[in-house]
Amino acid sequence: MSSHEDFLLAESPNFEIRGCYERAVLVDKAAGTKSPICEMYGDPEGALIDNDERFAVVYGCGAVVCYTADGAVREISSEWIDSARQISAEEIELVYEDGSREGIKV
Repeated sequence: MSSHEDFLLAESPNFEIRGCYERAVLVDKAAGTKSPICEMYGDPEGALIDNDERFAVVYGCGAVVCYTADGAVREISSEWIDSARQISAEEIELVYEDGSREGIKV
């Protein structure tokens, strides 16, 4: 994508994950604040927000988890990620470029 335009990656009742030119930010809708999550090579491909809004995952060239309570960020992969989904309250599944899958505890 590599655009300087702001784009929506994921949305929940209280949060948005927005991308803009190789960066992702967490938007707290109620507070009206934006907190940086990560920078990655190429634009972020996608994101998900936990069903209980405890964390968000941003993926593309790598993947990170961002905890909404304190803004802490943890890298969970440095590989190309095609998609991600939440499979339980504490686990997500990453789908890699080659089609392989991995469950990650968050």
